[in-house]
Amino acid sequence: MRNLIIKLSLIVIGTIQMSWALDHWETAIYANDSWKYLIGDNEPPLAWKIPGFDDSSWLNGTGGIGYGDGDDATIIDQTVALYLRKSIDVENLDLLEIGLLHFDYDDGFIAYLNGVEIYRTFNMGVSGSFVPFDAGTSMSHEAIVYQGQLPEMQILDSEVLAGALVEGENILAIQLQNYSSTSTDLTGLFWLSFGIADGSNPFGPVPEWFYVPFLFTSSNLPIICINTSGQSIPDEPKITAHMGIIDNGPGITNHLSDPFNDYDGFIGIEIRGASSQMFPKKQYAVETRDSVGENNNVELLGFPSENDWILYAPFSDKSLIRNALAYTLASQTGHYASRNKFCEVVLNGEYQGVYVLLEKIKRDNNRVDIATLNPDEIEGDDLTGGYIIKIDKWAGEGNDSWFSDPEMGEYGGVNYQYHYPKPDEIVPEQREYIQNFITDFEQMFIDGSYLDPEDGYYNKIDWESFVDYAIIQEFAKNVDGYRLSSFLYKDKDSNDPSLHTGPIWDFNLGFGNADYYGGGLTTGWYMDTDFGGDSWVIPFWWYLMWEDPVFRYAFNVRWQELRQDVLSDEHVFSVVDSMVSVLGTAAYTNFDRWPILGQYIWPNAYVGGNYPNEMAYLRTWISVRMTWIDSETIETGIVIPEDQQVGIAYPNPFNPSQILNLNVENEGQISIDIYDIQGRLVNKLPAIAGENGLVSINWDGRDSHAAASPSGIYFLVIQDMTETISFKVTLLR
Repeated sequence: MRNLIIKLSLIVIGTIQMSWALDHWETAIYANDSWKYLIGDNEPPLAWKIPGFDDSSWLNGTGGIGYGDGDDATIIDQTVALYLRKSIDVENLDLLEIGLLHFDYDDGFIAYLNGVEIYRTFNMGVSGSFVPFDAGTSMSHEAIVYQGQLPEMQILDSEVLAGALVEGENILAIQLQNYSSTSTDLTGLFWLSFGIADGSNPFGPVPEWFYVPFLFTSSNLPIICINTSGQSIPDEPKITAHMGIIDNGPGITNHLSDPFNDYDGFIGIEIRGASSQMFPKKQYAVETRDSVGENNNVELLGFPSENDWILYAPFSDKSLIRNALAYTLASQTGHYASRNKFCEVVLNGEYQGVYVLLEKIKRDNNRVDIATLNPDEIEGDDLTGGYIIKIDKWAGEGNDSWFSDPEMGEYGGVNYQYHYPKPDEIVPEQREYIQNFITDFEQMFIDGSYLDPEDGYYNKIDWESFVDYAIIQEFAKNVDGYRLSSFLYKDKDSNDPSLHTGPIWDFNLGFGNADYYGGGLTTGWYMDTDFGGDSWVIPFWWYLMWEDPVFRYAFNVRWQELRQDVLSDEHVFSVVDSMVSVLGTAAYTNFDRWPILGQYIWPNAYVGGNYPNEMAYLRTWISVRMTWIDSETIETGIVIPEDQQVGIAYPNPFNPSQILNLNVENEGQISIDIYDIQGRLVNKLPAIAGENGLVSINWDGRDSHAAASPSGIYFLVIQDMTETISFKVTLLR
């Protein structure tokens, strides 16, 4: 170990440069050294943490010092506090590039170097706060070394060392606190090691168990630190842990040694995902909690207050951005998609890489904004919503579902899971209602009545959510699209009786990142995929919608519309470039931790040798894919010249009893041609544009023969003396 040469490449973070060229590691303080200690029957003098303090009246003892569990060399009487001091001499500060504080403890501690706080455990209050001698920790923590595990650690970067150490005598001071005065055990084991810049030997050899950690000390991204107190994180259920978030704001470097300033509290945490659990970089479901374990709604990294969060871990997606890109673009089309922010995660002192903090999909005014459905709401309008249903694999905690088989030959069945209300909260009447609602929806497609203008699916779905959902899935050619991680939701009838699809979820295998089901190909509709004998297939009603010329026409029109703004080349690549810019050097740090560039990670369709190659592939794939979809969606029935304005009408959707309002360029006489989604002229209306070009239209939803037009998408083409403006509106009956 003493001859190990560690080469750490130059890391540039913002305008700060840090380079380490360590020759080897040495340990300056060992847990089994002789320590000065004071049993905390009273408050020690304020100077106890600094050099020069007279500790001649303190006791000497071999570490560890404590009682219980048989892991202490010096046994003391039961106490709630113990104070420790250990001196070291430093002859040349320039030799110390970086430090490591290793520790094993029961139940909490604060560590100081020459009076400068360098670390405190999560159960000892906020950084810099005073903890009196008779105060117990907020939570117990069991020592782990005596159980055969390695001690925990904290990296002390060069900035911390420069602010704390001096040449000459230095003091490591520890305030060790028990959970309570009646606790049956107390332990404190501490090691202090340094990375040495040359071949000199100012201290001693590292312990046998010592290993070189991944040296992560600061980031241009927010840093999320999780401490599980020695517990392993299971698949389920969630365990209680502590989470702290460091976010100093845009353009300001976040240091691992900075205080937690965005969140500092308890969480429940478990591993999440299905196939992704095979990867060494795990993703987690996180629930923010209060001190007694109850849900605690908080704002994380600027997101609206809630308690359920996801720490998504991009691994096979070597661009790191596919999920964030899909969610961002989907939200910009006007639909809710999970807010997302890149961050870096440190788990129990170990750097885990780049993550994406996501909002978990759930009913909330700031997420899926539908009515709350309480267990006692079992009749009338209350019973009709809100519901969230998920189509997915059965893996996960507390899932419950029903299986629906259409018995339509080539089409497979659908597994519908209760998502909201949760399976353990939804009552029998609510289960029956939502099952019947979905069954009735399916029955239209089974018996063929789904194309009926009045009673078909046109009046049963939220048209824009289904069209936009299909566009995002097909744009990304997401191999999990429609059939997995797919959501449906329904509000109360009095709010909105239609079925919605979304929010979108799980696009890490989209945008050319899968080598099966044509995921890497830029051509072909994913809806046309042959799934063979796969258990997870696209719901049969999606296929029938896709074959409906009306739906395909709406898809084509909407694609061409989105290509003018949200899905334009310029905008999509500006989003991609902004995400790469936000990631900055964190992307490279991630791949230092997980050196998988150039390796096949299931199910990569492309393997680039470096990060720029991965990003070039993603950009090229997106560009070619959009061009292919352009070529397949040209025929829309209504031709809108490139230089023609597409206006906004409101309310939209509207019903025949509502007045449509829109704006044109000029006042005066105008003509209004109304077309259906197939490009057929439905009606012609005369109108006069009022002051500032405001037009109010009272279209009763009838055609030129006074027949009621069905619900759906219509185009109002307005012509005045100087221009033509098109308005897309949705008629609901």
